[in-house]
Amino acid sequence: MINDAALLESKALRGSVLERTEVLDRVKALSLLPDGMHVTTATVAAYFEVTVKTLESVMKDHKEELHANGFQVLAGTRLALFKGASGIESRARAIAHPEGLRGP
Repeated sequence: MINDAALLESKALRGSVLERTEVLDRVKALSLLPDGMHVTTATVAAYFEVTVKTLESVMKDHKEELHANGFQVLAGTRLALFKGASGIESRARAIAHPEGLRGP
């Protein structure tokens, strides 16, 4: 079993288990947004039983790695295009998107 602290500190260790997402489904279901692909920060925090502030801190600590894996924060025109394409109805001024928005 992998130590949580080691997983947080080691990019190589995270990379070695990156594809093992099937284990998440065995623990409990993750509620997705209506497009079936995305989640809110609050939903992810609840899933992992941490506060939103804790999740945001971890995201900040690993910002470069997240961006290298395609994580983006959409705002403005790109956010409007994403909302229209995905059917997400939200008044959020920005949405974090794991794979970026393909297109304009």
